[in-house]
Amino acid sequence: MSQRAGHRLSRARRAPALLFAASLTAACAAGPEPLYGELRGTPQVIAGDLIELQGQRLRLAGIDAPEPGQQCLFRDKLYDCGELARAALLDLTAGVEVICQPLAGGTAEAKPGAAPTARCTAQGYDLSEGMVYTGWALVPPETTSPYAAQQRQAEAAGHGLWRGRFVTPWDWVRGKRLPEEEQG
Repeated sequence: MSQRAGHRLSRARRAPALLFAASLTAACAAGPEPLYGELRGTPQVIAGDLIELQGQRLRLAGIDAPEPGQQCLFRDKLYDCGELARAALLDLTAGVEVICQPLAGGTAEAKPGAAPTARCTAQGYDLSEGMVYTGWALVPPETTSPYAAQQRQAEAAGHGLWRGRFVTPWDWVRGKRLPEEEQG
């Protein structure tokens, strides 16, 4: 083999290694990637605080909505407030692109396998804020949430859950029920 052919061969062998090194350098210079990237699209609404977007389940950050099947009371009648909370989120997301940024380390109730929490918007409107403002989601007491003012407004105006009586979602999952629910 001539010296010239050997030089071409070694250059050909080096090219993939150089390409890999260049791409690795570029990736490192760009900084670490978030745990999950931004997700966009039309969501499937699972519950008043839970959506699926691009195959990923996400819990809306900073809020807790009634659970599917949870009963609340309005004008002495029980109703499925979990389903109405889901309908409210469906209304906020109908026909618009939703953009979610999952929060690193944020999982609902810090349970293994729980859906990560995310800040989600629809046409720039914060979905968590909208759910609290309409009265179909609450600010959990153990969190510092930017939605406390919206919750006070919803309560004062009698929006959503605040029109009647309810058990907070965090107490409901622990087994607490309205007296009327236990009698029915």
